[in-house]
Amino acid sequence: MRTRALKAAITFILITTAYADYNETIMQTMYGSVADWVHYSPHPDPSPACRLGAPLRVAYFTRHNATLWDWIAVTSHLRAPWTRVNPGLYQAYGLDTTTANSVWEALGHMLCHMADILIFSDTIPDARPLLQGGCTTPLILQVTNRFDHGIAPRDHDAYTALMSEAAIQPHVWWVLSNPYEELLISKRGIKLPPSRLKLLRPLGMNLLHNGSSQPADTDRSRFALVEPLRSNRLENTVILPWLRSNSLTDNLQLYRQPHAGPAALAQHRAVIAVPYQMSALKMYEGLSAGAVFVVPSPAFLRNLTSQLDASQMAFCCRDLLHDYPDSWQDYFDWYHKDFINAHILFDSWEHLKRLIKDREGTGKLVEEKRVVGKEAMRLSRQRTLDGYSSLYRSLSQQACGMARMERKKGGARVASHEQELLAVISNWMRD
Repeated sequence: MRTRALKAAITFILITTAYADYNETIMQTMYGSVADWVHYSPHPDPSPACRLGAPLRVAYFTRHNATLWDWIAVTSHLRAPWTRVNPGLYQAYGLDTTTANSVWEALGHMLCHMADILIFSDTIPDARPLLQGGCTTPLILQVTNRFDHGIAPRDHDAYTALMSEAAIQPHVWWVLSNPYEELLISKRGIKLPPSRLKLLRPLGMNLLHNGSSQPADTDRSRFALVEPLRSNRLENTVILPWLRSNSLTDNLQLYRQPHAGPAALAQHRAVIAVPYQMSALKMYEGLSAGAVFVVPSPAFLRNLTSQLDASQMAFCCRDLLHDYPDSWQDYFDWYHKDFINAHILFDSWEHLKRLIKDREGTGKLVEEKRVVGKEAMRLSRQRTLDGYSSLYRSLSQQACGMARMERKKGGARVASHEQELLAVISNWMRD
């Protein structure tokens, strides 16, 4: 009797120990397989937020201020908790396969587990360590600047293979900021998944402080022109010399980068600009602030790109104009049907001269275009915010579903261990 009583007391101690304030059996089940504690980081469990219907946390990876400002506007709309990570602080630009593996080895688990949803913006190769390392946290690749920009030619094949694999992963989603990105990615042989792909243009948010840098004489009587940093931009090679030779500089406010921002540009009669990329954040920001752009007409732009080489006119996509002569504007947001009517188009240098000198006539046209531009951005902004709302719901559902699956697996493992413990105790008691 004394032995049986002693065994009962020991059994009670074992059972109560197994269900104490912390359960060592559960901890062994959850963490017993971890071999690399140096790099270990736990995956956040969104289960409590999922049960409460609370918004899940987002980590936003970007090097680019303008994409960050846009995301601040998006997350304000979503009312989602978030944090920003700048990849430029821990890895090089356009990292290759070997370097990406090294970053994963050192930081990958921490980066993968920073939040319930991860977003890599602008510089898509920054996501390479997580894609190569096998991170399965729901992830968005937000392409705003060529998905392979910065990748060395010798590494293109390996990078394209990685992106082809990423495109079939159910936890990897794609957001494109303009129509050209999908065309370019498909030309690289990568088939993007329609169910996990959205075209969501920038909102045009700009959080520059304009007060101290805005010139006191800014007014609507003059045109504005931002002098680019690169010497081969058409503004530097052709337009500025032409303005000076035609004695038109008195009608112009010249800005040098970094300039005062879209709010200052919007105070001018119009802004002379030459598109050199399919889209530019300055266009969305400018239209949102009420700026009006004076740009070459589609026909004149084609003439310029055929007459001038890259040393005289930087332009990303001469092949697009050649390969798609009848539809290139569908991929070019400056000339896309959603935005082209917001701009003033000039067909020749003489036409631009008349626009600059005719202050009264151009002034009236500018005010009409200002209204068109703001309305175009209002509609585009609404489509983008609606798209992010839908996307955030989809990724939240995916993250919550993955958490439920992990919880069931963990629960099954814990239950198995508990059954083993009870079986040992039962056999011991019988003996």
